[in-house]
Amino acid sequence: MTDFSLTAEQQFASPSGAAVFYNRLGWEPLVLPERKKAPKGRWGDLPRLSDEELSRKFGATYNVGIALGDRSGGLVDLDFDWREAARIAEAVLPDLPSFGRATSPQSHRLARCKLPKNRQFKIPPGAADLFEGERSVVLELRGDGLQTMVPPSVHPNGETVRWHDDPRSVPDADPEDISRRAGVTAALAVVLSKYPPTRGNRDNICLALTGVLVRAGWGDDDVDRWVEHVATLAGDEEAAKRGGKAAAARERLDAGEDVWGIPALCEHLGIEPMADTLRGWLGISGDGPGEDSAAILVRPGFLPQAVDAAEAALLAASVPIYQRYDSLVRPVRLTVSAQEDGVGRDSGALILQPVVAAWLREQFALTSKWLKEKDDTVRRVDPPAQAPVAYLARVGDWRVSFLQGVIQSPTLRADGTVLQEPGYDPATALLYDPGNVVFPAVPEAPTKADAEKAIAILAKPFRDFCFASEADRSVTLVAVLTALVRPMFPAAPLFAIDAPTAGTGKSLLAETIGVIATGHKPAMLSQGYNGEEDQKRLSSVLMAGDQVIIIDNCDRPIQGDFLCSMLTQERVRPRILGKSEMRTLPTRCLVMATGNNLTLSGDVTRRALICRMDPGMERPDQRQFSFDPRVEARANRPELVMAGLTVLRAYIEAGRPMPRDTIGSFEAWNLVREALLWLGHDDPADTRERILADDPAKAVLLDLLRLWRSALQDRPVTLAELAAMADKQGKGPAQDLVAELIATTRYQHFNARSVGRFLAKHVDRIVGGLVLLSQSDGSGVKSYRVRDVSASARPGKDDEPSPF
Repeated sequence: MTDFSLTAEQQFASPSGAAVFYNRLGWEPLVLPERKKAPKGRWGDLPRLSDEELSRKFGATYNVGIALGDRSGGLVDLDFDWREAARIAEAVLPDLPSFGRATSPQSHRLARCKLPKNRQFKIPPGAADLFEGERSVVLELRGDGLQTMVPPSVHPNGETVRWHDDPRSVPDADPEDISRRAGVTAALAVVLSKYPPTRGNRDNICLALTGVLVRAGWGDDDVDRWVEHVATLAGDEEAAKRGGKAAAARERLDAGEDVWGIPALCEHLGIEPMADTLRGWLGISGDGPGEDSAAILVRPGFLPQAVDAAEAALLAASVPIYQRYDSLVRPVRLTVSAQEDGVGRDSGALILQPVVAAWLREQFALTSKWLKEKDDTVRRVDPPAQAPVAYLARVGDWRVSFLQGVIQSPTLRADGTVLQEPGYDPATALLYDPGNVVFPAVPEAPTKADAEKAIAILAKPFRDFCFASEADRSVTLVAVLTALVRPMFPAAPLFAIDAPTAGTGKSLLAETIGVIATGHKPAMLSQGYNGEEDQKRLSSVLMAGDQVIIIDNCDRPIQGDFLCSMLTQERVRPRILGKSEMRTLPTRCLVMATGNNLTLSGDVTRRALICRMDPGMERPDQRQFSFDPRVEARANRPELVMAGLTVLRAYIEAGRPMPRDTIGSFEAWNLVREALLWLGHDDPADTRERILADDPAKAVLLDLLRLWRSALQDRPVTLAELAAMADKQGKGPAQDLVAELIATTRYQHFNARSVGRFLAKHVDRIVGGLVLLSQSDGSGVKSYRVRDVSASARPGKDDEPSPF
């Protein structure tokens, strides 16, 4: 063997001499280009070179590589990418000779064994932010198929690679032992990187580290020595006191007492996302007796960390808790019928309940073990009361999934694909819970013929209802289709069900639609005694996430800004009853309203379809149905749901061949109407003409504009001028006009600001050939006038063209 004398100053005289030396050790040298770490081209099939060939191949500036694994007698390279890992290896792997360079000493150690596979000890992506500036790989076990650059090579940065130990001392090793020691080296390197530089929590860290290493099966001497080594490398001035506790930890663990483990260690270091990775590196399947894998240590000043750990435990346990904008909710299925805040719900209804602190505290206790240190022992305790309160306050920082709503039957996503797998769907943020119902698969590519059969099936439960026209029947069918896919659209119209007298079956019809979509009667509410009460009840059903709601037996005009917002906006922000806070709520539910000779008023008229029922008899309540449509709908619900989705899927697959002008803000929803027209049914939009014609707010506005025109003709006036004119003239047209304007406000006298707000809602709106116009002067004062535009109106056209 070539003479080799190793000192800090003297290494190999040349790359060729080193190559010959390695070759005689049984290692296979590889020619590496100058300052390169890998050979050129493929080297796996190159023949092994003799000493003479090696002397000729290696130039004076070449680098030297060694083929690892079987080609060099089972040579294994432990490559320490982290400086902390190399320093930990001084205590864990001292028997393995090392080499490195000036700025990365002892960055490699060698052993000889049959390694089952190469392995990287790598920081998981979810924890990468905890180790900014560090490489993702802590260390590598490298064998077959790989090579490594060895002394006297020159690193790409210009530093010469040198041996720190005699390479002839590479020992034969047990592959399992090498892998195990590599794992503990990587774990201790992570601990060292996060060891606090100042006093505070060091003793707890070392106690937890001791418990971890004892659980991992290491002997007491190794555990105590490694814990002290970590503390020493970290500059802990009390490092000598940190070891010596392995025997006591083992004794308590054998007795079944609580001993800190990986959860406590990760919590002390602030690296909770590393827990599972450390278990894998150390070969710990769980924390075993003495500490649950989700244990949380209660201590002053660490409430945020405890709440983080509690949330992680909730997620790991798949507790059904979701965030819904600025609140947390959980799904609940009612076991009995309930009436609350003017809203009635049937048994079996799936609703959302707000998460409250008491319930959340119980979940924290069920999913985590909470521990507290007292008198040098760790005891189990209940979660502190402030933990759930702090978690509920983390609006915007929750890690639980966002929930748009709950559904109880398959539906379509916005892209037209079918959602039919129970559970949470990330693409739509919907929770699909079919209960005990099994739905058949929806065809992926149904034909028009399939759709025609399907619409006949869907119409069957409604065969005994007396619709005033085929357009009214179409409103019913389009309401069912909308109920099935309401979450697909950001907005959808109100469906009003109307009849000339009681007992016609309006509520029965609405309930049947709800049963098809949900399997139970929908949420039922009556009109409130004023707009504020209406908003309270509607907010209640939105908070509960009801899929279908019915405003039943309406005896006042259906109107209101909040209802209009529900129908056209994806979200609303009502004020919470009894509180000064607002709550953001999704609006993706189907809204129906029933009543005798319903009146829709104001902006609701533009946001609704109406189904008129008329049995043509004095006492329709005495008419007998041949069956109960709700019972039939419930019994045949899987078939009915599949039929409805087949209709829509077929229309989508056909390329949406019958586009129509849309209704206002309901562009996406128009898909449902188009599908029905495609199958030859009457247009449900035809029913809107009755709504617009019967709008009392429109009639009031028309009377006001006629009175204004009669009193002032084309003359523009400010509201102040109008009030002065009425006072000056006394009884007459101007005073009548002022009285009419007062009637539009909540005041008993003329309030210019309130009247101005009313007029602003109707500027530029044409009614009966008249239009209210407004303009401002330089100071911002508005003047108004009513202009007659009937001469320019197109004959035969309504003054408010249908947006369909």
